[in-house]
Amino acid sequence: MLMKFTGTTRVIVLVCLFFLMIGCNNKQNQKTLLVYCAAVVKPVLEEVAKEYYKETGIQIDLQYGGSGTLLANIRVAKQGDLYLSADASYMQQAIAYNIIQQSKPLVAITPVLVVSANNPKNITTIKDVCKKGIRFGIANPDAASVGTVTKKILQESGNWDAVKKCVYVQMPTVSDVANAIKLNTIDAGVIWDVTANQYKEIDAIELANFKQYKEHAVIGVLKWSKQQTEALKFTEFLLQNAKSKSVFKKLGYKMY
Repeated sequence: MLMKFTGTTRVIVLVCLFFLMIGCNNKQNQKTLLVYCAAVVKPVLEEVAKEYYKETGIQIDLQYGGSGTLLANIRVAKQGDLYLSADASYMQQAIAYNIIQQSKPLVAITPVLVVSANNPKNITTIKDVCKKGIRFGIANPDAASVGTVTKKILQESGNWDAVKKCVYVQMPTVSDVANAIKLNTIDAGVIWDVTANQYKEIDAIELANFKQYKEHAVIGVLKWSKQQTEALKFTEFLLQNAKSKSVFKKLGYKMY
C-alpha cells in the first residue's frame, strides 16, 4: 500500500533531512587532536582540553598511560598528533626514533616517597619500606617515568638490590600507585610530588636525595600528525594561554 504525502508532510520531511545532513557534515568536519598523555598530567590536561574545545571547537582525545607504554603504543600505531611524556628521557627516546617534529618542556615534577596520611607505619627513610609488614609499591620501571626514576634513584644510592626484593607490587602508572595508597592496599610508594598534592589521603616524606632528581614533563608534536599546525596551536595554548596557566596553578603544577 502506497502512502500519500501532502505538501506539508513533504516540507517537514525535507526539513528533517536537511538538518540531519548538516549534523552529519558537522561531525565529519569537526577536528580532533589525538594526544598521548602521561598519567601525571591527567588532571590538568582534562580541564585544559575542555577550555580549548570551548574556545576553538577542536576536540582533544586524551589517551593516558605510563610514558614508556605510550611511546611503545605510538610506535606501533603510527598515528596521533602529540606525545606528552612525564620526563625528558622518554621524549629523547622518541626523538631518537625519529617520530617527533619538535618538543617543549611543560611542567617541573619531583619524585617523592609517600605514605598513608599521618604516616601510621612510621616510615621515615627509603630503607623503612623493607620493614616487616610494610607493603611497598612502585610504578613499573619499564612502563612509567616515575618507575624509571625510582629505579635510578635507588641504583645510584646503592639501595636498589635490597629494596627491589621488598616491592609488594608494581603498577602501570603513577596514578595507580597513588590510588593504591588512598585505598590502603599499599603502605608506601614513590610518585610525583604534584600527584601527591592532589590526595588528602597521602603524605609525602621529604628525602634530600630524591630532590636531586627533578624532572620535567615534555610535549612533542608527532611527525606523522596530519594536523601539525593545530597540534602546535594546542601546545602554545597549554604553555601560554591565561586560562591554561590558571588551571596548572590551581592544581599545583609548576610550569617549566
